[in-house]
Amino acid sequence: HGRVGDSLDGLLGLDTHALRCAQHTTVCAHQLKYRDMVLNDDQKLGLYVALPLYFTMFGIMGILGWRTKAKRASSQPKEDLDGEGEMVSHFVAGKSLGSFVTVMTIFASLFSGYTMVGVPNEAFKDGYKALRWIPSKLFMAFGYMCTSPRLRRISLIRHYHSPLDFITDRFRSQFLRYSIFVILLVPSIIYLAAQPITLKGNFNDLFGLEDNNVIAPVAICAFILVLEWIGGLNVVAYTDSAQGILMILAFVLMSSTLCHLYGGWGSDIFNPKTYPKPNFFQVPSTEDQVAMWSFSLQWISFAALPHFQQRTYASGEFKSMKLAYFVISLAPWLTMLVGVFSGTLGVYLLQGQETSNPFTGVVAELMSASGFGYVAGLLILVGSVAAIISTADSLLIATTHMVMSEVVNPAMKNASHARVSFVSKVVSFTVMALGLVIALTDDGALSDLAAVQNGMCLQAVPTLLIGLFFSPRFTPHAWVIAVGALAGFITTVVINYTWNEDEDNYFMNAGVWGLCHNIGLMFTLEMALRLCHAGEWRAPKWDVPITDNFGGDMPITYDWLNGLMRNVREPFKSEWFVGLFVVTSILLLPGNSAGLPELGEQAADGTYPDFTPTTVGGLPDWVFKLLMGSVVMTLSLIWAIYHLPSNLDDLSDLNDDSEYVPQKKSKGS
Repeated sequence: HGRVGDSLDGLLGLDTHALRCAQHTTVCAHQLKYRDMVLNDDQKLGLYVALPLYFTMFGIMGILGWRTKAKRASSQPKEDLDGEGEMVSHFVAGKSLGSFVTVMTIFASLFSGYTMVGVPNEAFKDGYKALRWIPSKLFMAFGYMCTSPRLRRISLIRHYHSPLDFITDRFRSQFLRYSIFVILLVPSIIYLAAQPITLKGNFNDLFGLEDNNVIAPVAICAFILVLEWIGGLNVVAYTDSAQGILMILAFVLMSSTLCHLYGGWGSDIFNPKTYPKPNFFQVPSTEDQVAMWSFSLQWISFAALPHFQQRTYASGEFKSMKLAYFVISLAPWLTMLVGVFSGTLGVYLLQGQETSNPFTGVVAELMSASGFGYVAGLLILVGSVAAIISTADSLLIATTHMVMSEVVNPAMKNASHARVSFVSKVVSFTVMALGLVIALTDDGALSDLAAVQNGMCLQAVPTLLIGLFFSPRFTPHAWVIAVGALAGFITTVVINYTWNEDEDNYFMNAGVWGLCHNIGLMFTLEMALRLCHAGEWRAPKWDVPITDNFGGDMPITYDWLNGLMRNVREPFKSEWFVGLFVVTSILLLPGNSAGLPELGEQAADGTYPDFTPTTVGGLPDWVFKLLMGSVVMTLSLIWAIYHLPSNLDDLSDLNDDSEYVPQKKSKGS
């Protein structure tokens, strides 16, 4: 049972223990083992038809994105067709994405391939503990909706488009700026490199090619690169929209067909006395429960992810963002429940079979059951491949955007539209080529780094929250924040490689340990700095960034931020909302009684006649508690989203205050 290096979204944020536990059944997010699995020739024939159709659709959506960008450019005033105008047009779609496209691109970015393939495989191995993905996705929504409204409103005045623009403008420190740049860039490259690995495994198995054949990943990555060149974020968002629809259809068809054929969790299949893995009904150990909670907590890191901040700035209006918040808060109940149900059902359907990918086995059973199931299975398999491509193009454009904004553009003075366009193509080619080289020369080391990819990103969250919400009294010096973030980043990697090698120590996610080190060191250094140096510390010249494009010498202050949001009910500033959400995420854990009830003696027929766990609707009572806690978390999110104003982009209530007049952009800054 090899390393889980061929996974895709399974690598995103899976703590080391989750990856290590996954090795036995290979929780490979997209490793569709067609050759050694159970797809017959008729089922493969359907894929030979469906996959070309998908790539045709992908190309059509790319052309539509290119035409949209070209049409927007033709209608722009000539003075806006400069280098900065090209950056905005290409990387944030001219800040004009429509409502439907905004919602679907955020949905597709949040619920990618691991949702479809890795969650069922994880449930097949670990049972109902895989339901941790519901509160995990809710933490993603929580982090995103707590930070993006304020970021968006600031961007209307300060002309942000890069994920690091706010940190640069708020703290005015090159050291902090490039520290966070490294913290976000490294995991983005790692995650991008995971995509060709998965594409290679999938297509080589599907078409019976040699394991070392690299034609498919290279060709598909080249296709993605060309579409990114011609259409930028417009193409990515348009293709995400189509793929999002495909994923939703796949989930609906999968759940309805499986329930129709086999019944739900309340059916006799899930009788704990006769179920093939009755230990699924036992209460998880205390260590498992801590791991479940820390795993969920780390997903708040999505607030800082570059491709999510891109979409915050790219949306044409805030009401589209508000609708997206609703969708991503409710979607886990469709996506994750279906994934866990199919995985636990697979234990029954595939009992006695040796399988490296239970997901494919369940889909094969589904395709064999009926014509309707055959179509549903094709949609699911094609959707899982589409999710790889969706992830790859989002990562490519977000990473290119960061490199262009933070490294290349500062070196180009008064660059023209054409020059920026050409250089951005060179950068995106370099980023994609780097990802391919890492992927195709990987000997297994990538999976260790990818296991803590999300934990690495988590170290940027304190910087974002401090900048957005903390008063001067509680705001550390920019260098202290940078040192804390870098220390947390290093700690995350070190713990993953050393301490967590002992499986008895896995109980806390490496990224959460890194976060604790990050915040603790930040607090210690700031206290020491204030005790030793009471006066104002003047930054050296090299540490002061150029901020002409944000407003020049007028810095962002705590009072300025609060004044900007004075008429907005912000979720993060509601103590009861944040408290209820976090406390509920802890209370939904099973608590005591770990390992109970005991299985008892196994009968000759393999059943456990004395095993009588308490169930609700066929689910263990501790699972029902977890789901009810997740319902409370969801309802609290819905309440907070409802009270966000749909007209957040309207600054008319601030017209009397010159501080909030949109700043004049400095050409070529």
